[in-house]
Amino acid sequence: MLKGFMRLALVLAMAGPATALADGGFLCGGRVVDVGDHMAEVQSKCGEPDFVTQRIEKRIVRRTFKVQRGPVEEWVTEEVQVDVPLDEWTYDFGPNTFLRFVTFENSRIIDVRTGQYGRKRS
Repeated sequence: MLKGFMRLALVLAMAGPATALADGGFLCGGRVVDVGDHMAEVQSKCGEPDFVTQRIEKRIVRRTFKVQRGPVEEWVTEEVQVDVPLDEWTYDFGPNTFLRFVTFENSRIIDVRTGQYGRKRS
């Protein structure tokens, strides 16, 4: 069992600078980058991104709170629109590897998408 795991780890490490993983993460320099990772971790594993964008996503948030009206207490729920700042980093590892679009919220990965083959030449 351990021998099979070691073989798999070796194959994944040799697969290139950015190999997709089944759960949406990817390998970057032989190290796993996945949802929940901090920006600093990603930069340490993959280096500087090739392109950085920032955008605001509008979301509806439901808030429930207690209101005192005279002697009566009641729970009130309201929906509020909030602006959520997101950062998106793009990694281009070259023409033999797919682009990676890494989305961060509060400096943590919330999404990793795969694009077309990259274009950058080494």
